[in-house]
Amino acid sequence: MSSNSTPSGLKKFENGFIRISGNRLLLTLRDTFVLVAATTMIAGFGIMIQNVIVDPMNGLIFGKQGLQLGRLISGSWATWQQSGFEHGLQIVANLIALVSNGILNFFRFASSSNFQLESLNQIL
Repeated sequence: MSSNSTPSGLKKFENGFIRISGNRLLLTLRDTFVLVAATTMIAGFGIMIQNVIVDPMNGLIFGKQGLQLGRLISGSWATWQQSGFEHGLQIVANLIALVSNGILNFFRFASSSNFQLESLNQIL
C-alpha cells in the first residue's frame, strides 16, 4: 500500500486518538484530578489511622469499645488516662488531625471561585 492511499481504519483511529490525547484541557483535568485525589487519599488514610489506631480513648486498639489495650497496659482506665503514653498518643492523634484537615482545607480554598495563582504566589 502506498503512502498516498486512503488510510486504513486503524490509522484513522490512531490519528483521532492522538488528537484527543493532545488536548490541553483533558491533560489539565487529568493532572488536577491526580493532584487532588492523591492528597485527599493521604488525608483520608491519616484520619483513619487517627480514629482507629492512635486515638487513646475511643479508638479500636486502645479505646473502651475496641481491644482495650489501654486498660490492659496500665491496669485501669483511670491510670490509663493519667499515663504519659496516653498523652503522647493524644498528641500524635491531634497532629494527624491538623495535617489531614490542613490538606483538605487547602483544596477547599484552592477550589473556591476567588482563588488565583497570583494570590498563592504572594502567600508563598
